Amino acid sequence: MRYLLKNRDMRIIILTLIISTFALTSCGSNLDFGYNEKIARLFYSCKEKLDESYNKLLEGEYDADKTDELSYEMKLKEVQALSSYIKGIKSEVNALKPSEAAKSFHLTTIAYMTRITDGYGTLLVKYVDEQKKGARQALLRDITDEKAKIAVLADTCLEKQVEFLNKVGIKVAAAQ
Repeated sequence: MRYLLKNRDMRIIILTLIISTFALTSCGSNLDFGYNEKIARLFYSCKEKLDESYNKLLEGEYDADKTDELSYEMKLKEVQALSSYIKGIKSEVNALKPSEAAKSFHLTTIAYMTRITDGYGTLLVKYVDEQKKGARQALLRDITDEKAKIAVLADTCLEKQVEFLNKVGIKVAAAQ
Protein backbone atom coordinates (compact mmCIF):
# COMPACT_ATOMS: atom_id res chain seq x y z
CA MET A 1 0.00 0.00 0.00
CA ARG A 2 2.79 2.43 0.90
CA TYR A 3 4.48 1.68 -2.45
CA LEU A 4 1.30 2.54 -4.32
CA LEU A 5 0.96 5.83 -2.45
CA LYS A 6 4.58 6.74 -3.08
CA ASN A 7 4.21 5.78 -6.76
CA ARG A 8 1.17 8.07 -7.09
CA ASP A 9 3.04 10.82 -5.24
CA MET A 10 5.91 10.50 -7.69
CA ARG A 11 3.52 10.76 -10.66
CA ILE A 12 1.99 13.88 -9.13
CA ILE A 13 5.40 15.46 -8.64
CA ILE A 14 6.46 14.60 -12.18
CA LEU A 15 3.20 16.02 -13.57
CA THR A 16 3.71 19.23 -11.64
CA LEU A 17 7.24 19.60 -12.97
CA ILE A 18 6.00 19.03 -16.52
CA ILE A 19 3.20 21.53 -16.06
CA SER A 20 5.59 24.08 -14.57
CA THR A 21 7.98 23.63 -17.47
CA PHE A 22 5.18 24.10 -20.00
CA ALA A 23 3.96 27.12 -18.09
CA LEU A 24 7.34 28.75 -18.25
CA THR A 25 7.96 28.01 -21.92
CA SER A 26 4.54 28.43 -23.52
CA CYS A 27 2.71 31.50 -24.75
CA GLY A 28 -0.26 32.80 -22.84
CA SER A 29 -1.34 35.07 -20.06
CA ASN A 30 1.44 35.87 -17.63
CA LEU A 31 -1.15 36.33 -14.90
CA ASP A 32 -2.48 32.79 -15.41
CA PHE A 33 1.04 31.38 -15.43
CA GLY A 34 1.97 33.29 -12.30
CA TYR A 35 -1.22 32.12 -10.64
CA ASN A 36 -0.45 28.52 -11.58
CA GLU A 37 3.08 28.72 -10.22
CA LYS A 38 1.93 30.24 -6.93
CA ILE A 39 -0.96 27.87 -6.30
CA ALA A 40 1.06 24.80 -7.32
CA ARG A 41 3.78 25.79 -4.83
CA LEU A 42 1.19 26.25 -2.07
CA PHE A 43 -0.56 22.98 -2.93
CA TYR A 44 2.68 21.00 -2.71
CA SER A 45 3.67 22.70 0.50
CA CYS A 46 0.43 21.41 2.03
CA LYS A 47 0.93 17.97 0.53
CA GLU A 48 4.45 17.69 1.93
CA LYS A 49 3.29 18.67 5.43
CA LEU A 50 0.40 16.20 5.24
CA ASP A 51 2.66 13.36 4.11
CA GLU A 52 5.24 14.20 6.77
CA SER A 53 2.55 14.16 9.44
CA TYR A 54 1.07 10.88 8.22
CA ASN A 55 4.48 9.19 8.20
CA LYS A 56 5.07 10.35 11.77
CA LEU A 57 1.69 8.92 12.73
CA LEU A 58 2.52 5.55 11.18
CA GLU A 59 5.89 5.52 12.95
CA GLY A 60 4.18 6.04 16.32
CA GLU A 61 5.52 9.52 16.95
CA TYR A 62 2.08 10.78 17.99
CA ASP A 63 1.47 8.04 20.55
CA ALA A 64 1.93 10.42 23.47
CA ASP A 65 1.06 9.40 27.00
CA LYS A 66 -0.73 12.10 29.01
CA THR A 67 1.22 11.13 32.12
CA ASP A 68 4.30 12.55 30.39
CA GLU A 69 2.82 16.05 30.25
CA LEU A 70 5.70 17.67 28.39
CA SER A 71 5.77 15.08 25.62
CA TYR A 72 2.00 15.04 25.37
CA GLU A 73 1.75 18.84 25.12
CA MET A 74 4.52 18.95 22.51
CA LYS A 75 2.81 16.35 20.33
CA LEU A 76 -0.56 18.04 20.72
CA LYS A 77 0.91 21.40 19.72
CA GLU A 78 2.67 19.78 16.78
CA VAL A 79 -0.52 18.28 15.35
CA GLN A 80 -2.45 21.49 15.99
CA ALA A 81 0.30 23.37 14.15
CA LEU A 82 -0.38 21.31 11.03
CA SER A 83 -3.92 22.65 10.78
CA SER A 84 -2.72 26.17 11.56
CA TYR A 85 -0.11 25.93 8.83
CA ILE A 86 -2.60 24.64 6.26
CA LYS A 87 -5.10 27.35 7.25
CA GLY A 88 -2.39 29.95 6.63
CA ILE A 89 -1.68 28.49 3.20
CA LYS A 90 -5.41 28.40 2.48
CA SER A 91 -5.60 32.09 3.35
CA GLU A 92 -2.87 32.77 0.80
CA VAL A 93 -4.84 30.84 -1.82
CA ASN A 94 -8.03 32.70 -0.89
CA ALA A 95 -6.18 35.98 -1.40
CA LEU A 96 -5.31 35.03 -4.99
CA LYS A 97 -7.66 36.25 -7.67
CA PRO A 98 -8.09 33.45 -10.20
CA SER A 99 -9.08 34.11 -13.77
CA GLU A 100 -12.35 32.65 -14.99
CA ALA A 101 -10.38 29.75 -16.48
CA ALA A 102 -8.76 29.00 -13.10
CA LYS A 103 -11.85 29.15 -10.88
CA SER A 104 -12.57 25.41 -10.80
CA PHE A 105 -8.92 24.65 -10.04
CA HIS A 106 -8.92 27.34 -7.36
CA LEU A 107 -12.07 26.06 -5.63
CA THR A 108 -10.91 22.44 -5.74
CA THR A 109 -7.57 23.43 -4.19
CA ILE A 110 -9.38 25.26 -1.39
CA ALA A 111 -11.57 22.18 -0.83
CA TYR A 112 -8.41 20.06 -0.62
CA MET A 113 -6.91 22.31 2.04
CA THR A 114 -10.18 22.49 3.95
CA ARG A 115 -10.39 18.69 3.99
CA ILE A 116 -6.91 18.48 5.48
CA THR A 117 -7.71 20.89 8.32
CA ASP A 118 -11.31 19.92 9.04
CA GLY A 119 -10.99 16.19 8.44
CA TYR A 120 -7.46 14.91 8.85
CA GLY A 121 -6.30 17.60 11.30
CA THR A 122 -9.29 17.15 13.59
CA LEU A 123 -8.86 13.36 13.66
CA LEU A 124 -5.14 13.71 14.33
CA VAL A 125 -5.77 15.90 17.38
CA LYS A 126 -8.25 13.31 18.66
CA TYR A 127 -5.66 10.61 18.08
CA VAL A 128 -3.02 12.35 20.20
CA ASP A 129 -5.57 13.11 22.90
CA GLU A 130 -6.91 9.54 23.01
CA GLN A 131 -5.19 7.29 25.53
CA LYS A 132 -6.89 3.93 24.95
CA LYS A 133 -5.05 1.69 22.52
CA GLY A 134 -8.21 0.29 20.91
CA ALA A 135 -9.68 3.74 20.38
CA ARG A 136 -6.39 4.94 18.90
CA GLN A 137 -6.42 2.01 16.48
CA ALA A 138 -9.94 2.98 15.37
CA LEU A 139 -8.83 6.58 14.93
CA LEU A 140 -5.81 5.42 12.94
CA ARG A 141 -8.17 3.61 10.55
CA ASP A 142 -10.32 6.75 10.30
CA ILE A 143 -7.25 8.89 9.63
CA THR A 144 -6.05 6.45 6.97
CA ASP A 145 -9.48 6.56 5.31
CA GLU A 146 -9.42 10.37 5.46
CA LYS A 147 -5.92 10.43 3.95
CA ALA A 148 -7.17 8.28 1.07
CA LYS A 149 -10.06 10.70 0.47
CA ILE A 150 -7.61 13.59 0.50
CA ALA A 151 -5.44 11.75 -2.05
CA VAL A 152 -8.45 11.45 -4.36
CA LEU A 153 -9.12 15.17 -3.90
CA ALA A 154 -5.44 15.88 -4.69
CA ASP A 155 -5.84 13.94 -7.93
CA THR A 156 -8.93 16.02 -8.71
CA CYS A 157 -6.91 19.19 -8.10
CA LEU A 158 -4.38 18.03 -10.66
CA GLU A 159 -7.12 17.23 -13.17
CA LYS A 160 -8.56 20.72 -12.67
CA GLN A 161 -5.08 22.19 -13.06
CA VAL A 162 -4.64 20.40 -16.39
CA GLU A 163 -8.06 21.66 -17.53
CA PHE A 164 -7.12 25.19 -16.51
CA LEU A 165 -3.78 25.06 -18.31
CA ASN A 166 -5.41 23.69 -21.44
CA LYS A 167 -7.94 26.55 -21.35
CA VAL A 168 -5.17 29.14 -21.23
CA GLY A 169 -3.29 27.61 -24.14
CA ILE A 170 -0.97 25.06 -22.60
CA LYS A 171 -1.85 21.59 -23.81
CA VAL A 172 -1.00 19.08 -21.12
CA ALA A 173 -1.96 15.42 -21.09
CA ALA A 174 -3.20 14.07 -17.78
CA ALA A 175 -0.88 11.62 -15.97
CA GLN A 176 -2.02 8.02 -15.94
